Amino acid sequence: MKSGRTNRGGAFTLIELLVVIAIIGILAALLLPVLSAAKRRAAQATCTNNLKQLGTGMVMYIDDNHGTFPGLASEHNGFQAADWIYWRTNSAMYPTVDKSPIIIAIANANTNLLRCPLDKDNSARFDEGASDPVNGPYMYSYSLTGYGLTLDGGGPGLNGNMNYGMSSVFSPDNSVSYPFQQSAIRNASGKIMLAKEPGSTVDNPSTSAVINDGRWQPSFPDPLTDRHDGKGDVTFSDGHVQAEDWEFGEDTNNSLPSL
Repeated sequence: MKSGRTNRGGAFTLIELLVVIAIIGILAALLLPVLSAAKRRAAQATCTNNLKQLGTGMVMYIDDNHGTFPGLASEHNGFQAADWIYWRTNSAMYPTVDKSPIIIAIANANTNLLRCPLDKDNSARFDEGASDPVNGPYMYSYSLTGYGLTLDGGGPGLNGNMNYGMSSVFSPDNSVSYPFQQSAIRNASGKIMLAKEPGSTVDNPSTSAVINDGRWQPSFPDPLTDRHDGKGDVTFSDGHVQAEDWEFGEDTNNSLPSL
């Protein structure tokens, strides 16, 4: 005769299920910060690699152009074919970013090189771009040091006839050029060539605006980002990449080529 009792030897009780769920929750809570930190480290490594490749492309461009740097890609100076990056998007008359001289210099380069994976928020860029309908927002993470021109030695700008570097400058109508030579850089290993600027208010250590063109004007008005654990990656003019405190960019000794 079969017994009327049900065999419950393999079943879980409600208490056991709750214990298992609690353990899984605890493990998830412990692992999520670790996974998040690992993802940030991977993204930072990608950003560093981006700047290394862009630095390589910059060196290749300079070598191919008799030691001359490309244009500074300033919003105030108009599009120039020699600009290091073709970032303007508000008119079909401008070439696309994949045609930029530095991108072309790197064989099979992807334009993702121009954006840090952690630089995801575009809202401040769109706000900035709204005030510049001719050019539009700057959708990339990196910029080239450009002290520009001055007529009387009174400071960096775009209104004179002496180029302080580290990029070439062209008049808005492209009638006059002020090339900058690599040989004019002193202490290349200590001079910032490519900077990572803030792309949002989150990674902006000062009250300055977010990145708005391809020119990094050191100290003011363009700070370095502090996105990577309080630091920002930069490419020095000898090609090496290093994370620096944003205050490092405030000291012109670290970027002005003549010092």
